[in-house]
Amino acid sequence: MSIAIEQLIDAAVRQRLIDAEILAHLRTEARRKRVDLLDAVTAHYRLPVSAFYRAVAELRGLPFVDPTGTTPPPDLLKKIPQALLRRKAILPLSENTEGILLAVADPDDRATIDSIQRLLGRNVRLAVADPNTLNAMISRSLAATSQGQAATAVSQAAEVDLVALLNDVLKEAFLRRASDVHIVQEEFGLRVRLRVDGALQDYNLNTDGNNTVANGLISRIKVLSNLDIAEQREPQDGGMSYYLPPPIDSEFNIRVATAPTRLGERVTMRILGQEAQNLTLEKLGMSADDLVMFRQAIRKPFGMILLTGPTGSGKSTTLFAALQEINSPDLNIMTVENPIEYVMEGVSQIQTGPKISFAGALRSLLRHDPDVLMVGEIRDEETADVALKAAMTGHLVFSTLHTNTAAGTVARLIDIGCEPFLIGSTMNAVIAQRLVRRLCPHCRLERTATEEERHLLCVTEKKVNVYEPKGCAYCQGTGYRGRLGLFETLWFDEELSKLVSRNCTEEELVSCAGSRLRSMWNDGCTKVLSGATTLAEIQTVAIKRD
Repeated sequence: MSIAIEQLIDAAVRQRLIDAEILAHLRTEARRKRVDLLDAVTAHYRLPVSAFYRAVAELRGLPFVDPTGTTPPPDLLKKIPQALLRRKAILPLSENTEGILLAVADPDDRATIDSIQRLLGRNVRLAVADPNTLNAMISRSLAATSQGQAATAVSQAAEVDLVALLNDVLKEAFLRRASDVHIVQEEFGLRVRLRVDGALQDYNLNTDGNNTVANGLISRIKVLSNLDIAEQREPQDGGMSYYLPPPIDSEFNIRVATAPTRLGERVTMRILGQEAQNLTLEKLGMSADDLVMFRQAIRKPFGMILLTGPTGSGKSTTLFAALQEINSPDLNIMTVENPIEYVMEGVSQIQTGPKISFAGALRSLLRHDPDVLMVGEIRDEETADVALKAAMTGHLVFSTLHTNTAAGTVARLIDIGCEPFLIGSTMNAVIAQRLVRRLCPHCRLERTATEEERHLLCVTEKKVNVYEPKGCAYCQGTGYRGRLGLFETLWFDEELSKLVSRNCTEEELVSCAGSRLRSMWNDGCTKVLSGATTLAEIQTVAIKRD
């Protein structure tokens, strides 16, 4: 049993998770389209069902628990009939002097709770849990305490609908705004994890999760991605387009990679370009001054703009937002990418492959009279040389490069084999970028910064306030909702260009840049003081330099 839909929605309204006026519209739409109201609400707000159960828990003053990774005491499980645990979605999690912590999907089912209390012979304390997660943990806990359960799980594996199972995984990934889905075979069976805001979260499937189900699900993904299902000993790469039916009604591209492991194959799915239609430069998190300079740089008629940073730092997203800003009918914009992460209207996009390289595609595009070129990544001397010469011959070129700092980009290009005079005469801007989690605006807590924190934040005031995460239904208990960029910006002028052309060192470049260079740490400190993120977050990606 679980909480009634109207109770879940009412709790979400009262906890400011959803808006009452929008709910009235969604109620009408759900009736017209004949879809479940809760499905319509979760699809509109992109919130998982677990967020609504957490809202109920908050409203009633009960703890919300995620039983994933918890091992219930076997002696407690043996006191309760297995059929009762499964039918009522109830699981004893732990025992202490205050009583037994009981995870329930419906805290109003007093008859069942009283029965469990009599069976256990002790006082119980209630905690609310998402029923899907709870049912998965019940199956796993019972399988661990019963030898016969494992055999039953194997016999049931053939009955699992793999099409629906994959749809459930990708639906949950969409609702949680995940960037990646990790499907791994482990000793207990199938494990699914979603990367949300840069951190991995477990997603418990409501199946017995044995290896037969894992193999079937992985084969299903490989078929959709045009991969060889018979090949299980070598890594494979592929991709697919996946459509989630109404009420979500969304289609997105997925990059798929498989790899053999000790216990079987694993699959990683990267969900591409979900936020493409709503992405703007303002949403990236650049400071007002940097945003003005960036807009000036991307509107220059020629030159090069480089985004640097490790994989997954948001470089492609920033480039796409810049191209969206300048995209107009009077500009011929062309790109070379691998893969194409965002589909851009009015832009000619080429994906590299076995028969076409970045450098080869770039040379070809130069014969198509482009105004703006975007190269997905500079990986070698040939690509760098063609890109720099294109910037010198009257084209505006965007690209990415793997370096740790903005100033280190020049040394990296020279190390690849580029001539200093080419770099100096073409470079407009270099931006090093990282991503940090954004504090949830609904539950963040304000407090006075400690002396050490004031020193790290480079502030001299005696009293400075900072914020820290708490956790609520809106952010699904993490204390963070979404991500924002931290930027280290280097804006080139004539003086810096001449300096680079003379093959200066990185130290000389930093010394002469002055206000043209803004460090990532300073950018992060500004965002901590504004309440956008935490000091702990910026310490994971930036280093304070004295």
